Amino acid sequence: MENIKALLFLLSSMSKSVIVIDDDEDTVRLFTEFLEERGVNVIGNGFNGTTAVKLFKETNPDVVLIDLNMPNGSGYYAIKKIQEINPKARIVAVSADSNYTTEDKLEKLNIPLIQKPFKMDQVISIIND
Repeated sequence: MENIKALLFLLSSMSKSVIVIDDDEDTVRLFTEFLEERGVNVIGNGFNGTTAVKLFKETNPDVVLIDLNMPNGSGYYAIKKIQEINPKARIVAVSADSNYTTEDKLEKLNIPLIQKPFKMDQVISIIND
């Protein structure tokens, strides 16, 4: 029994920690449930850029999944603030906005973009990279 507990602890400690930020509560809930089912440790979620920055400071996650267009602090606001805190932070933008300007801004910030509607296998692959 102790070996099983040790293995479970080891597996959970290897899991990536993630915060999920999107102004759509259903998207946050679905993302969280799906990620947790696949062994990803969701350590926080929120619905605007201001909360994203606060959660990043509090939890220091391995990955931040963030929508771009949100009230009370856009994803761009949060990305800028998070990169000021930790220039090496892993941030992944999740957005339905796929115009050239959006892609260009994110490329300059070195932020990968996952298009909505998204494929969860793609999300898991990016988180685990």
